[in-house]
Amino acid sequence: MSVFQTGVFNTNTGNPAELNARSFAGTILRRFPNGSAPIFGLTSMSGRSRAKSSTHGYFSKTMLFVTLVTNGAILAAATTLVVDSTTGVSVGMVLHNPATLENVRVTAVASGTNLTITRAFGRVAAANVADDAVWIQVGTAFEEGSNRPQARRMSTVYVANYTQIFRNAWALTDTARASVAEMGYSNIAESRQDCMSFHSVDIESALIWGQAKMDTTGATPIHSTQGILDAIEQYAPANSNNAGATTSYSQLVSLVEPAFTSSANVGNPKGRVLVGDNTAIKVITDIGRKSGQVQIMQNETQFGMKFTSFSMYQGTLDLVIHPLLNGLNRAGMAMILDMPAIKLAYMDGRDTKPEDYNTGGKIVESGVDSVGGSLTTELAVELINPYACAVIYGLTAGVADA
Repeated sequence: MSVFQTGVFNTNTGNPAELNARSFAGTILRRFPNGSAPIFGLTSMSGRSRAKSSTHGYFSKTMLFVTLVTNGAILAAATTLVVDSTTGVSVGMVLHNPATLENVRVTAVASGTNLTITRAFGRVAAANVADDAVWIQVGTAFEEGSNRPQARRMSTVYVANYTQIFRNAWALTDTARASVAEMGYSNIAESRQDCMSFHSVDIESALIWGQAKMDTTGATPIHSTQGILDAIEQYAPANSNNAGATTSYSQLVSLVEPAFTSSANVGNPKGRVLVGDNTAIKVITDIGRKSGQVQIMQNETQFGMKFTSFSMYQGTLDLVIHPLLNGLNRAGMAMILDMPAIKLAYMDGRDTKPEDYNTGGKIVESGVDSVGGSLTTELAVELINPYACAVIYGLTAGVADA
């Protein structure tokens, strides 16, 4: 039903979203949601950046919480806390010992390993603390009329990267163009569709396995962008782990936990996408199937289980089978992705630019009895929070918890 609106026409109150032209990534997501480039398609929903030159570095910030480890046992009467490192600690912080439930307040940072503390800063009395005991920060506390505290900041990490130029072409003879395929299909449309598929797969492959490189040995430079796996291995290596010969529910939780240490999605910090090959998704399905009991009644005409998500105490992971992981990688691999942390930065005018020749009456290549065209995209991958992603290798068999 049509309605009258007042005010200036804009993209929010004008056409419905379905009527607006989509980007190439958005088209891939809409037309091929279960195709060969699901990550590339999903990037159309997580925002985009602008690359101003072929050298496209970006900045990453991650919120980390203060955790200290005691270096040597201390007595209940001691007011000096010796830890492995006081990095990130400032005067006024309140620390909590999960083992003894005691809270202490930091009154001075004496050195890189020594803190002066007020014991029993709360209801629980001071107690002896064992070596390697963990302390966590549980806020700050300052006296009335106190001076301004020491400033704190999150370290900004510069991630060096480059854009990458992707090019794919389609072509067919003019005779093939004029020929009508079976059931009236257009040979031009078929060739263009193949080109689009190859183009999206090339971008998807670089998005996963790409490594940053600037090659200036030739007459003109060739550059490639850093993908997700290499960024995780470089900046969050603890988030890359190998599964054992068998994997239970508890072990699976331990493998995905690193991806939930931080989040780029404030609106849904507990959501992740787990992209895996057939073996990885089968293992996770077997874990779910063997973690409960199934009763099949006599009148049932189908059986089996297919899980679309995996939930644990930290959040939910949507399960997606990725065709490229089946064909281009070793079996049993899964990536846990925080999709809002993955963005594509496009050069101006280089967001999948189509070019045609000898079509629509436009003769570009004189003397060639054919029609064709190409797709060109130049972009850089940005993984702004690699700590919110993880990778698992070697998932082999799913078992029940012992």
